Amino acid sequence: MKAIIVPAITDMNKGDQALVWESYRLVKDTGLYSSVFILNSGNTEEEREKLSGQTRRRGYPVLENILKHPRRGRHKNEEHIQESKLELAKQIKNAGLDFLSTRFLILIANSPFLVKIFYNKRVQKTVSEFRNSDTVFVKGGGFIHAYGERTAPYLMWYFLFYVRLAKRMDKKVVFLPNSYGPFKGLTVGSQVKNVFNKLDLVYAREKVSADAMSQLLGKNIPVEMDLGFFLQKGSEEKAIELLNKYNLSPNNKIVGITVRPWRFPGKENPSELYEKYLNSVRDLIDYSVKKGYKVALCNQSIGPNSHEDDRNAIKDLLKKIDKNDNVVWINENLDCDDLKALYSFFSIFVGTRFHSVIFSLTSLVPSIAIGYGGNKAKGIMGDFNFDEFVVQIEDVTGKGLMKMFDEISDNYDLNKKKINDYLYKLDVSRNKIMSDIKGLYQQVHIPNNKITIK
Repeated sequence: MKAIIVPAITDMNKGDQALVWESYRLVKDTGLYSSVFILNSGNTEEEREKLSGQTRRRGYPVLENILKHPRRGRHKNEEHIQESKLELAKQIKNAGLDFLSTRFLILIANSPFLVKIFYNKRVQKTVSEFRNSDTVFVKGGGFIHAYGERTAPYLMWYFLFYVRLAKRMDKKVVFLPNSYGPFKGLTVGSQVKNVFNKLDLVYAREKVSADAMSQLLGKNIPVEMDLGFFLQKGSEEKAIELLNKYNLSPNNKIVGITVRPWRFPGKENPSELYEKYLNSVRDLIDYSVKKGYKVALCNQSIGPNSHEDDRNAIKDLLKKIDKNDNVVWINENLDCDDLKALYSFFSIFVGTRFHSVIFSLTSLVPSIAIGYGGNKAKGIMGDFNFDEFVVQIEDVTGKGLMKMFDEISDNYDLNKKKINDYLYKLDVSRNKIMSDIKGLYQQVHIPNNKITIK
């Protein structure tokens, strides 16, 4: 059998990369599929190298994407918090044209003849692979949410396009553990409800999202662990070399930190909230240095656009910090497993990018999560019984972060034990997902002694 993993890979975001790689490993480990394709990213060779080059070099088979991102093209760094009206207008134009093209494609998808007439060879090949596949897997993550922004209706279309295409061809679709909600915005709830009621397997990655999706659909959604928890760390030797490069040592007490640009969707004062967020992190950095720690700022995501490039937020943060040899920026583009190996040498982690927190927790590093974009941080930290170590990005304060920091450091061994006690669930959860996938194709005996496949 054959399978495809969607939506497209983004190597520049190491959490996304980990989710796709772990989706691939899980699907292959079921033993059902002879070939598994990962959807590619980028429209030019330069873009494909940035967005999926690391994945291709690791030997994963890739398939060209169909639906371009509405933000395609160059982006000015100064727009990483508030977009200009011109930029928004370009996105709306792109989205409108893309919607018409992909909606028509779904309508004719079962006719190779019509697809050949209206679409180029790249699209024809990808549609053909969908037609020949047995299962489409939606990678784990947290992108099915909206806050009532003007672009919300198209965003839901964009994120659910490949699921619609697969279901048009009557393929089985498995939505791997995701976060869901809120569902604010014109057509958002109805789009999600319409699509998800047709899926074969759906998992939430934490209880908050399971409750939100269960309420919307009127049926229970099971909770299984985020696939990022299953990522195995890379080379410790390489991580030590990297620490030495930045004048750090495994013997140092190190606080790892990730920050990100954020536009605070649905809020009327995004610039002020962003400044408050950065000031809060700066206050924690000053506090931890006085406590005898070194601080390592890390790139969890470097694109694909300015809003998703953590380096922009790190630059903004460093402007607020006096030059200090105890504060370093590890400015690297590492593979996700090597990044996890680096985090494993830290003492405490403070992550805005939630997969940086997951990488740290699974390395037994006590962590603080600054949540954004849906229910993932609140839900997963709650599942760990670490509710006291999560704060939403719009509510963060320096005083609050310092209090969390002290609670971790004052009860360090206890917090490490709590993490270790939770991680036993990893194998149980992963095996449950694989068992459910196999169940979609289980052999069933029928009265005439013939065997059919569900």
